[in-house]
Amino acid sequence: MDILVEQEVELHKYEIRQNKADRERLIHPHFSEVGKSGNSYDYSSIVEMMETEKPSSARVHSQNYECIQLEPSVQLLKYKSAIVDEAGEVSGYAKRCSIWVFTGTSWQLKYHQGTPCSPFKLEQV
Repeated sequence: MDILVEQEVELHKYEIRQNKADRERLIHPHFSEVGKSGNSYDYSSIVEMMETEKPSSARVHSQNYECIQLEPSVQLLKYKSAIVDEAGEVSGYAKRCSIWVFTGTSWQLKYHQGTPCSPFKLEQV
């Protein structure tokens, strides 16, 4: 589970999202997502979105990771997230799930979903 959490957290970082090699390493070519907004994305639309992102002083906080093995090479990663701005204000609370698949050489994110949720207490890291 540790590698999946590490890779999920990597995808929260602007620098990783801007790097083509990192995106290709982490995101499966047949990726799909149902975003917190309810909008659907595929690999090309998520890459386009990442490429047009602007740097931000806000950060993604994530916690309560749980990993469920669906198959030996397929893992479901569940967690909670929130956005924390530079003043410490918290918003964008969501429950998230990601399906990671092992491609034979590495784990890649194949599916992701975010669902808005009620505010929760942030655990300190």
